[in-house]
Amino acid sequence: MLTRDNFEDSLRQPLAFWENKTADQVCALAGPEAARMVGFDQHNPHHCYDLWLHTLHTIDALPPDAPSLLRTAAFFHDIGKPEAAAWKSGRLVYYDHEDFSCRLAGPALRALGYTPDQRREILFYIRHHHAFISWVLPSEPYNRRNPYLVEITPDHVRALIQKEMRQDDFPADTDPRTVWMQLLALCRADAMAQAESGMLGGRPIETRRHKVMKVDRIREMAGSLDFAQLPGQTATDPVNSSDSTA
Repeated sequence: MLTRDNFEDSLRQPLAFWENKTADQVCALAGPEAARMVGFDQHNPHHCYDLWLHTLHTIDALPPDAPSLLRTAAFFHDIGKPEAAAWKSGRLVYYDHEDFSCRLAGPALRALGYTPDQRREILFYIRHHHAFISWVLPSEPYNRRNPYLVEITPDHVRALIQKEMRQDDFPADTDPRTVWMQLLALCRADAMAQAESGMLGGRPIETRRHKVMKVDRIREMAGSLDFAQLPGQTATDPVNSSDSTA
């Protein structure tokens, strides 16, 4: 198994180090759960890569100055997909794969030597990397009776952030603005590593460019918040859990 230092070094150039590794090599370096991603066909129109290559391209799409904890989160963000996978209408869906990924990542992070506070931050990124997948711009047409769709507005962004900052799993010892900007950087990188376009049931799916644009808009709204005021406020939460197939 790689040491933590060597593992983090490998994530600085993930494609160069990992892309041509076999499943056996990945198993020896990062464990059997990571090896299961190698060659795993996602069978989903939102994805153009197998799970392993999607993971590597997600890491590669992070900003050049992304910290090691965020790169580590990107490595593990979809590791639970093989366990969560279920067939639906001729494709695979991955409901609650974030929770599966957290359960698998936790022991791996301990083995690599991450501290409890570091694990909390990494797992927060993994658990919430799909938090905005079903959000939509108010200006675009969508089924407003669908309870899983949330309009991208400052009030909704504020409500979700405020809600999550009150949860036990929030990395309270880390600057909250930094945490949310890092999470949204992972959301953006995840979208960048998906299919440019595709079809589902004879209809086009949301394009990669559109997904990235939405994340950028959410990040702009989140960046304008006064985070120091959020934990003490009370507000009705307008945000529902997402029901994504990506």
